[in-house]
Order: sequence, then C-alpha cells, then structure tokens
Amino acid sequence: MLRRQDAAGSKSLVLGGQRVLDSGGGFLVEAADESRPRPVRDAAPVVLRDEQPRCMVCHLPFPQSYLFDTFDYSVCDQCRDDDDRHSLMTRTEAKTEFLLKDCDLDSRPPALRCVRRRNPHRARFADMRLYLRAQVERRALDVWGSREALEEEREARRRRSERAGDTAARRRLRALRMDVRSALYDRSTRAHEHALGEETHDAERDLYCRACACGYVQTYEKM
Repeated sequence: MLRRQDAAGSKSLVLGGQRVLDSGGGFLVEAADESRPRPVRDAAPVVLRDEQPRCMVCHLPFPQSYLFDTFDYSVCDQCRDDDDRHSLMTRTEAKTEFLLKDCDLDSRPPALRCVRRRNPHRARFADMRLYLRAQVERRALDVWGSREALEEEREARRRRSERAGDTAARRRLRALRMDVRSALYDRSTRAHEHALGEETHDAERDLYCRACACGYVQTYEKM
C-alpha cells in the first residue's frame, strides 16, 4: 500500500493497484483517473435575436408564445388579446361560419392544428377541438378563393334556407287548415237526402206531387 498527498492536500492510497482518496470521514472514495478522457457536455444552444420568430402584429422578435407553440402562428403573447382573430372556435363553428367541410380542416395540406378541451356541457361526449380563428379564416379563403366568393355563397345559402323555411311553413299551415276543417265538419254538409211529404194531386195536369222541406218537388203520374 502506497500513501501520498496530492497538490490539493488530499491523501491518496493505492490499494490493489487502484488509487483511492481518504475522504477524512472514515471511508475511501475512488480517485479520478486523469489519464481517462473526461466527457465534454455540449453547451446549451444560444438563440440569437435574429433567429427568433417575429410577431406579425408588432414585428418584434419573441422567444416563445402560446400561439406560436400551439398553432405555429407567429404572434407574441402581448399582441394575442388585441385582435378577435386570435380567439379560438369550435369545429362546428368553423364549418358553419366559414362554410368548410371536414376534409378542408383535416385533409387539405397542411392540416390545421387544434387543441382539445373537455366538453363543458356533455361530459360523456368526445373532447371539443378548438381552432385558431385566423387560421380557419385563411383556410376559408384558400377554399373559396376570395372574401367576395365566400360572401356570395353565404348569401346564396341564406336565400335557399329562407325558401325552404317558407315552403315548410306553407305546408304546416295547409295541414293546420285541413285539421280545422275536419274538426268543424258536420254531417249536415253531406249529400242531402230528401224527406218527401204527403202526396198531392194536380187534377188539371193529372200529376201527383210530393215536396221536400228543401224545396224539391217530385212529380209523377199514376197508371
């Protein structure tokens, strides 16, 4: 066993060909082998200011934001609440307001990102999928070509809906009238059956007559 003292003042021993250090607390620890290469850890990458995304509203660089991290939409957190287009909307609202189909949201590249939230009204229903309004509006312009075309389609659908509603209302009104007429229907309005009275004889014409209260007169001859 060899004993020596290093430059730092720690006592080291060589036991069984292995160098250990006297910790001073009653136990020995393995000494570092200076001949072995030490692992070198890479330094954390430094993000330069010019490499950070720039906000589309204030045009300033920012390190991270909710919209950028969630929807890959370059708007900083400070500018997020300044525009209603940065709000979230459900899948049903996106399809109804912007006249989109499921394939427009999911299949048309790139597929729109969304966040899932538990349905606050129906706990057993599937989670809601919320989309960024600005991205849904951009997708609608890609589908319809322009805002004018989108508005024309909205107006056309509104007119078709009104015509369908008017037709349904007329049908309901016609059915209601038929129900009222059926309720007020009286047997007296059926085909009248004459109740002929007593027979009278017209001597001049040699004819016999029987009259009904409604004014009908039956005339006949007797052989």
